[in-house]
Amino acid sequence: MRVFLKIVLAMILGFFLVFTVSMIFLMPKNNNHVKQINSSNISVVCLGDSLTFGVGDTTGQQGYTGRVIKLLKKTYPQYHFSSANFGKPGDRSDQILKRLNKSEKQQKLLKNADIVVMTAGGNDLRQELMSHFDVKSAAALSNEIKKNSLKYHHSLNQLFIRIKQIRQKSSLFVFGNYNPAFVNIASRTDLNKDVQLYNAVNQRIVEKQADGHYISVFRQLTYGQYQRPDQIKKLIQEDKTANATTENKFQKSLLDGSSSIKNNFISQADHFHPNNLGYSYMAKQLFNSILSDKSWQTK
Repeated sequence: MRVFLKIVLAMILGFFLVFTVSMIFLMPKNNNHVKQINSSNISVVCLGDSLTFGVGDTTGQQGYTGRVIKLLKKTYPQYHFSSANFGKPGDRSDQILKRLNKSEKQQKLLKNADIVVMTAGGNDLRQELMSHFDVKSAAALSNEIKKNSLKYHHSLNQLFIRIKQIRQKSSLFVFGNYNPAFVNIASRTDLNKDVQLYNAVNQRIVEKQADGHYISVFRQLTYGQYQRPDQIKKLIQEDKTANATTENKFQKSLLDGSSSIKNNFISQADHFHPNNLGYSYMAKQLFNSILSDKSWQTK
């Protein structure tokens, strides 16, 4: 009987020994380079103009900002996401910089951010277009825009230099811009080229930054529901007769937001900013870029 008890006791002890060793090997290793659940606060700071502020959004989600936070929370329930939105309607790149320099709150949150998102350039370009819209030809307008893009490059670069001085560990995501008037004045393809010129400045500068990512929304928000080449070609052909000169009052009214527009991704309220559908698209593109980066999880 005693021998039997010794055998049973040995089997029990052996079982617990094997179980303990197995648990040691099966438990996930502690990686100091990955955020642990106990320290899983992720700070998202959004800088920029009206696109960051969320003008045109009727759902109260602050445009792409609230939408991308929802997507992140759903995908990464192990993290706690907090966000700060410092977008201001009408701001050019130099004005975004001035506000940043004056705001200790912005600087503090930017310094500790894990993810930084920014929109810039739309108001810089809009100002240039409006100030030169009385030129005699589309080519002359584009020449003025190209000449003044050097000023924009300098202004945006100064903003990025300041952001670099402040931010320590964040991944940086910067949107490009779009042409909200294209669907209505498709014959003015020069305006698309002007937007793309400024977008190239955004992309060139942001991709030189550490963990910098450029996000293009040009095609979807410019062409709206008309994405096929034949649809775009038809829009251009239909518009050539009526709206092929820079003196056309309808074109100017689109740029200053006083005429209706038929792009399903653009707000009917001001005919310039994205609507709910447009902001959802922006949020999805940003979300995909954040997913592909993942370095924000390891800082």
